[in-house]
Amino acid sequence: MRVWRWPLAFALLLACAACGLGDGTGSLSGTLYLRGCTHDYDYGELAAPAAYDMRPSYFVGDPINALQSSQPLHPVNKMAVRVQSDCNRVEEADAMQVLVADVAFVVEALGQPIAVGPATNVRASLALNETCPNAEVGAELDGTITFSQFGSSNAANGIQFGDRVAATFDFEIIDRRAVSIGGIGGVPTTAAAGGHVSGNFDFIVRQGKAAQAY
Repeated sequence: MRVWRWPLAFALLLACAACGLGDGTGSLSGTLYLRGCTHDYDYGELAAPAAYDMRPSYFVGDPINALQSSQPLHPVNKMAVRVQSDCNRVEEADAMQVLVADVAFVVEALGQPIAVGPATNVRASLALNETCPNAEVGAELDGTITFSQFGSSNAANGIQFGDRVAATFDFEIIDRRAVSIGGIGGVPTTAAAGGHVSGNFDFIVRQGKAAQAY
């Protein structure tokens, strides 16, 4: 059971409420296996993942745009999306993270399924820091994501605060460690994570300390 310190709890509630930060709609559910979920049990089994429903209520975006003043040789604008169970710190919440290495490619593929994997422009991961604080591995997500809204018509120049971001997704849960180096240096060959999740998110990118680290 989490013990709240009232000043910290009050500060978090204010951060969540400020300027609509974290507001949005979405879902993330499916089946899940995580070995070593807690000190006492695994979450599901590899051959029979257990039902999981994040019921996310907190949605934030972190745009990282190339500064025009710096005149980079190859300007690239990035975007990170975080879908969480609640507005606690990410270290204390269940969270899916979607990282876009170059927003221009997403703008060009708006409305089309975009591949997500270890060597794609969009990557995704799932960390159940609240439900499974002792999970043996961090779960990566492979599959597709389809953005129906991704900023304005000028989004190729970077996502801005006040822009809308919306997408649906369908992912397999992957233990990349077992896939890549299983059997080397004592790394187990049996995956410590598995399952399948799908869902969606729709929110306005807001500025605030709980969303961006700057």
